[in-house]
Amino acid sequence: MTADEHGPEDAAGEAAETGTDATEPAHEASEVDDGSIDALGVLGSEPRLEILLALGDRERAVRTNRYELTFSELYDAVDVASSSQFSYHLSQLVGPFVAETDDGYHLKYAGDKVVRAIRSGLYESTAAFEPVGIPGACVVCGATDLEALLRDERFVVRCRACEATLLSDSFPRSQADDRTPEAVVESFGYRIWSAYLLVRGGVCPECYGRVDYWVDCHDDGAQYTFAAMCAGCDCTIHLPIEVPALFHPTAIEYLWRHGIDLFDSPLWELFELVVSDEWTTTVASTDPLDATFRIAMDGEAVELAMDERFEVSPVDESLEADLADDDLADDVPVDDGVSESA
Repeated sequence: MTADEHGPEDAAGEAAETGTDATEPAHEASEVDDGSIDALGVLGSEPRLEILLALGDRERAVRTNRYELTFSELYDAVDVASSSQFSYHLSQLVGPFVAETDDGYHLKYAGDKVVRAIRSGLYESTAAFEPVGIPGACVVCGATDLEALLRDERFVVRCRACEATLLSDSFPRSQADDRTPEAVVESFGYRIWSAYLLVRGGVCPECYGRVDYWVDCHDDGAQYTFAAMCAGCDCTIHLPIEVPALFHPTAIEYLWRHGIDLFDSPLWELFELVVSDEWTTTVASTDPLDATFRIAMDGEAVELAMDERFEVSPVDESLEADLADDDLADDVPVDDGVSESA
């Protein structure tokens, strides 16, 4: 998930505490340090992976995180020719992947991640996935003929009418295991929202580091995307600029009253709302950011604004009405109590 893109495929964000602005952060070349080389080199051994899996299997069996095994218990669980060889392999894991205590050994965070990656088949190719027709509308041409498919080991939502790619996301093999194509599509809907909820709090959905935000402009202002990039691992996510507004409590409650459950409505279904006459997005500026969003359904409207800090707030329409009344009052002649006589 180092470069996930939810939004137009040709596309290259919330709290002020993230220290962000509307421009894409500068990229620095990644460097490989000796610690990373040593740690990854440790994993190039079957007995060491077996030790990690043995610790993980025992945690799963007893349903206890950081469950500890003694040296003898761990040795008995791994197929190694001698205790001296086992001791050597275990010593290589202690530090980066395994913690040693007075009571035994348990997985550290990095070791747990390795175990989960092996179990889920992260390093294996994604299984076949047949295209599935899905509801929603194309943000490019407006057609309601979308499909989800597997392309180059990525989950893709495209428009059959104009062939535009509307969404692209990494597709791990585990997400297709024991799921029908329809269930796979549904799982991506929830996965995208879960990633956004983390990003909304300034948290990277991949490594949990801090994220920076900016807004990208596409097609000469025809489309805008809200982008978030992790300052640590560079995981990057692009979403329609309307998404932060959709997740404001005012919008969530408004949509609920009008029959739309945001959390159970995948992004591609909401495309249909965003391109309809019921939704209006106005971006006055991207640097600094100044955007407003208006939803009007069944004679009721709500308006929200997003500022340069990527914070969303409702526009006080009652205040606007008062200001409009004041403007009208300025145009009415004032009776100063002086009358003219013939």
